Amino acid sequence: MKAAKPVFAIAILIAVAAAAYLLFSRAAQTDLLLTDVTAAPIEGAKGSVGIFMTIHNSGGPDRLVSARSIVAQRARFDHAVAGAGLAIPADSAPSLAPDGAFILMDGMGGDLQEGRMIPLTLRFENAGEFRTQARLVSPQSRGSATDFGLFGLGDICTVEDGEPAPKIAIEVEPDGDGWIVRVLTEEFHFEPDLVDGLHVPGTGHGHLYLDGLKLQRLYEPEARIGALPPGKHQVRVTLNTNDHRAYVVDDLPVSATAEIIVR
Repeated sequence: MKAAKPVFAIAILIAVAAAAYLLFSRAAQTDLLLTDVTAAPIEGAKGSVGIFMTIHNSGGPDRLVSARSIVAQRARFDHAVAGAGLAIPADSAPSLAPDGAFILMDGMGGDLQEGRMIPLTLRFENAGEFRTQARLVSPQSRGSATDFGLFGLGDICTVEDGEPAPKIAIEVEPDGDGWIVRVLTEEFHFEPDLVDGLHVPGTGHGHLYLDGLKLQRLYEPEARIGALPPGKHQVRVTLNTNDHRAYVVDDLPVSATAEIIVR
């Protein structure tokens, strides 16, 4: 009878080890990580909240297909180009950002006070469901970007007479399982050392978007997009000032688009 206790203890250790292995295996299979998840009330839109975050993808291509919350009547992708969701390139860290596509939740219940945690469930095509919480921050104001066909809640910089008037074109070509984006500019200089500083006409950086989702800032005229899920995708690059406003010349945004089709 004395041998029963060691046998029982061994059985418990085996069960614990098996459970730990299962949890580790599931974690190891998850290539996505969500960081900087925040929520901001949208000024002028009562009960509406924007959800912003960075999606770190260390694996293959995926797609964010839906979002929901038990405290909102509806959640949708705002300023997304494609109706099938937001493509997430392989080995990338795109962001749901105020100046790009983001999650807009309407009919929010309760007080929208700073610091409140909002439960959120995201569903990815390959990675499945992720549950997280968004911390409520200060309200987000609407800029003038959408008035000029740009994405999100960002603002613009209208080029004045006598200032350099930037121009842009882009080229996209295959590169292995991904694509290279080359940015061709006139009367514009990439100045990474001036980012977040004061506006200097004719200088700044670029913003790279995929179907409205902000992939990254561009501090040089070339970038790579990783492998993408099947479908038609729009690549867009805007030129932006050091303080992140989109350049506008003669009432037209300084931006260029290209199309990628993945079979």
